[in-house]
Amino acid sequence: MITKTGKQLITHDYMNYNVIYGTVDNKNPKSLYLTISAWGQPIQQPITNYTKALRNITKRLKMVLHNNLDSKLFQVNRTIVDFDMRVSGIEYGKRSYMNCEITLFQKNSFKLQEKIIKDNLDVMLNTIITDVLDNNIYFEFQKTKS
Repeated sequence: MITKTGKQLITHDYMNYNVIYGTVDNKNPKSLYLTISAWGQPIQQPITNYTKALRNITKRLKMVLHNNLDSKLFQVNRTIVDFDMRVSGIEYGKRSYMNCEITLFQKNSFKLQEKIIKDNLDVMLNTIITDVLDNNIYFEFQKTKS
């Protein structure tokens, strides 16, 4: 018998991003994930090296996480950042799909719906979106493709 133990919460607090956070096992939550998705359109005329631009975004995400993650709740040096945007499809004047999944490992076993976790994740999401994605010099992100 398969039992469903995961929990996922969708937030509509962000105008230009689809944001989901959750856990695979809510009864024994050792890790949590944040998923941010949107459609990115290049701001500048074609850049010759989008690979470098995407690598800079990933590096900035990791830095913001490391500097702002609550070390009492999460293992700061044990985070996974998967920023995915296909370089081959990026063109000036055209939107490309972006998906960012961040995995955080807890020091305690707080459930996803507990106030301390929800508040901390909201602050973290807000920091990531405002400091890294909204203030990005390469792309402007929107919730939809058109």
